[in-house]
Amino acid sequence: MSHSSTRFVTERVDLPPNHGQQTMDTEHLMEADSNYAWSEVMSPLSPREDLIFAEKHNNFAVIYQQFKLEVETISSGQVPKLQERAFIAQIQRTIEEMYAAAEDEKMYLMNEVLCGWAIKQQKVSIGTLWTQEAVYQELEGIDQQFEYFGELLEQILTGLTYLIEQFSDHRAFEDAHDKFRTLAHYFLYYSVVVARQPPSVVVKCGEAENHRRSRFWFNTEIRMLGGRAFGLQKDSAAKEAQCFLVTDETARQLLQNAYYAILENEDFSLEPQTVKFQSRENGGFKAKFDDMRVSKKGQLRRDSVATRRYCICYSIKLSAAHGLELTGKKVSLPFAVLVGPKFDVEARLFLERSFADLVRQPLSDIPPAASYHEMADALEMKFQAIVETPQKSNDRPALIRPRELTTQAKHHIMARLKPTRTAEVSLDNFMKLPVAEEYANKRTTGEGEWKLIPFYEWFFKLAEIINKHLYSMWFEGLIYGFCGKDEAEMLLKSCPSSALLIRFSDIEYAKIKISVKHRDGSIKHHWYEYQDLTARDIKKELLANPKFQGVDVIYPDIPLEVALGGSKKKKDKLKPRNLQPNTAYFENQGAATSQF
Repeated sequence: MSHSSTRFVTERVDLPPNHGQQTMDTEHLMEADSNYAWSEVMSPLSPREDLIFAEKHNNFAVIYQQFKLEVETISSGQVPKLQERAFIAQIQRTIEEMYAAAEDEKMYLMNEVLCGWAIKQQKVSIGTLWTQEAVYQELEGIDQQFEYFGELLEQILTGLTYLIEQFSDHRAFEDAHDKFRTLAHYFLYYSVVVARQPPSVVVKCGEAENHRRSRFWFNTEIRMLGGRAFGLQKDSAAKEAQCFLVTDETARQLLQNAYYAILENEDFSLEPQTVKFQSRENGGFKAKFDDMRVSKKGQLRRDSVATRRYCICYSIKLSAAHGLELTGKKVSLPFAVLVGPKFDVEARLFLERSFADLVRQPLSDIPPAASYHEMADALEMKFQAIVETPQKSNDRPALIRPRELTTQAKHHIMARLKPTRTAEVSLDNFMKLPVAEEYANKRTTGEGEWKLIPFYEWFFKLAEIINKHLYSMWFEGLIYGFCGKDEAEMLLKSCPSSALLIRFSDIEYAKIKISVKHRDGSIKHHWYEYQDLTARDIKKELLANPKFQGVDVIYPDIPLEVALGGSKKKKDKLKPRNLQPNTAYFENQGAATSQF
């Protein structure tokens, strides 16, 4: 047999010893690089734990092993001349069976494994970086699955090439080679994925406008899954990927024709436009577009820009073994580019990323409704993401685990969206259902009127308040959050001591409510306007304001002064060095901001 045939190996995935049982080897699941230990619980099944993949791949490998033995037998001269034609016919039948197994495994990898991951990636793209990173790490297991399959494909093509050279008068081997080569080309091209998607909204405002760049940085990435057997990672420094910012109209054209020419007629430009592919032993084969910047080409109207959707188009050209050329374009999820914050645009993009079927039907419309649990999970991720938004354009988001909403909080939020008896939520309710009021003065007359606030604006504003003014208290568990007045009173009555509960107002827009149970058992409710939080430190306010005097704990049982740092301050009361007045001088004084 020729030298090339020595590359044949049997690529078998061993099933775990508890195959068919309900238990799982938890020790194996926890084995990981320490850098990714925090996300292992959310990682996908490895090739050996994905029992469906293991079964399909082992079936493919068994047939390939038969093919390998048959090729080795005929190449060694063990088949008599009179039996050679019949033996070649047997090889052809094995090839047909092998192709069916390969097609079956390929469809599983594409339709179930990769498509399932992409759908999950789309949904978490509205969440925090921590949430997105956990899904990103799942590509490590998928990369292994794709590599197992790719190795068998390459070895089959090598074997078929040998058969064509040795039996040139048998056209069937050339036809089989063409079929497997087409399958390999399809598999490799669709193994190139957008591993990191752009955010749903890129905002340009404030100081960022002067620097002609997006307010917050974002990273995107193209990644090749598997492909090592086809030599795609060789000479990676010479391989590049380009990207362009395109409108959704251009993206639709690209979905129909990957060779569609991109014209320089977009409103914005994107940097960087070209990066090199990098090959890492444990990090895959990827092109990383870090710290991407969006710049506008001319003067733009806010409203006209806000109604448009943009996508990043990545252009690739890679050469693989067996003469395969991977040339084409990959398109990201759609997003908005704004020259100023707009809650309504962000809300529509939230619905699109969370519920539209953008993976199987790119640029499809938002459905009319979502299930109760899907909406609850999506709202939690969006709330966490707004809370984690950096305050300055040069700040980078921290990769920390966000605070989870309680089951009670989720139910409270969802009740405000008025789900149906079939546990569905109309997405129109998210955009249009009024849930709060705001008293606003008219610019023309100066007279005030009550303005109805839709759910999305009420919800997003509360997350923004946490982000800007109550971040540390939120993560320390000092803010109860989503809770109505009646429920707050019920919770406080169950406390054995005096307590206060910090919650979000259900009725009045952008207000924080402080519900207080005093030592005499009476319960009162106070509020802080959004503007109050800008001027006051809420921790100091809770310690200094007489309305909260005598309160022992923050609900449920957190000692108030310990949590807010009040006990330390009492010990080190500052006095003037020279006059040294008596203690009574200070006892009848209080900060001006402690009264309202």
